Amino acid sequence: MSSSSGPEDRFDPTVISTAPYSGNSADWVSWDFETCKFAPATDHPKEWHAELRKANGDFTVGFGAQDTTLEVNVTMNDSMTKAADATGVKLAFADYKFPDTTAPVEAARSIALREPAVVVSNNQVDTLLGTINKVYSDACIPVVQVVTASEGTVLFGPSNPDMGALEGQRLVDHARSHNWTAENTTLFTTFFSPAGPEVAKRASECQSTVEKAFPGIKKVDHDTTSTNSLTLQSAFTDVLTAHPDAQNILVCTIADAWALADANALKQAGRHTNAAVTGVNGGSAVLNEIKAGNTALVGTVDLGAAQWGDYWVPLAADIAAGKPVPAEIYAPIKMLPQA
Repeated sequence: MSSSSGPEDRFDPTVISTAPYSGNSADWVSWDFETCKFAPATDHPKEWHAELRKANGDFTVGFGAQDTTLEVNVTMNDSMTKAADATGVKLAFADYKFPDTTAPVEAARSIALREPAVVVSNNQVDTLLGTINKVYSDACIPVVQVVTASEGTVLFGPSNPDMGALEGQRLVDHARSHNWTAENTTLFTTFFSPAGPEVAKRASECQSTVEKAFPGIKKVDHDTTSTNSLTLQSAFTDVLTAHPDAQNILVCTIADAWALADANALKQAGRHTNAAVTGVNGGSAVLNEIKAGNTALVGTVDLGAAQWGDYWVPLAADIAAGKPVPAEIYAPIKMLPQA
């Protein structure tokens, strides 16, 4: 049943559980069932709270998963399945198969054909945001866009700049604890341009945080286009080779896969003992490396992905009921290991 049928709260008022509140934008919107667009909402509370409730009858949520292999995405996917099971919600699931650029469009069409009330879309291929979300808007289905903002959707996810700030502060703390200075330290920043400017804010904010703490620090920007671990490691090895005089090394990255690759390159080059690398996703691979020691890895930002389904299902329920929701809803994050 698509949203074009009009607003209707199809959930029992009894609250099963409430997810932790971590903030939302001041701007609120509600779904206009006639124009098939989100419109500004003026009559609303200051805070939105994610309350899981049982569905009364059939209620389908579309879910476009970024992929079904990366650990953090498997965690997100499982959280959505658990929340759906707990509430009796049906899922119209499809795999976007990141970083594929063809599969996401076909997946979106598959979801739209099943006429969900709302779609939660975890597409992270920046160039496909408009194309994929147009599939849903053409079918008059509202979209909750995960992590990367896209016009005409409600954004859910941790703030990319906030993630980067946590990364940067961990690097700053490490450098200061080892008495490193701007004069004897080099900051490398690893980007992934296919993810677009929003995800890049993780690395750029990390960079800015370090620069504020160490004005004048030497900087090296390093862009990547692959997600293959060996390719990433080889690319960073080339960067290190090009900068043989970098004495103490700090590395900002956009996610754990890049952090692991950069840390492995540092270790292979025998330069890991005077280096520190941070990642994003809170993955076990990074945490296990840190626990084992003898690595440049010093931290990873935990996204709290195991609870995201507890936000997504209530958000879909409120949107389908025509209730006002924040234009942006932020997920709680923390740096691991905790100091």
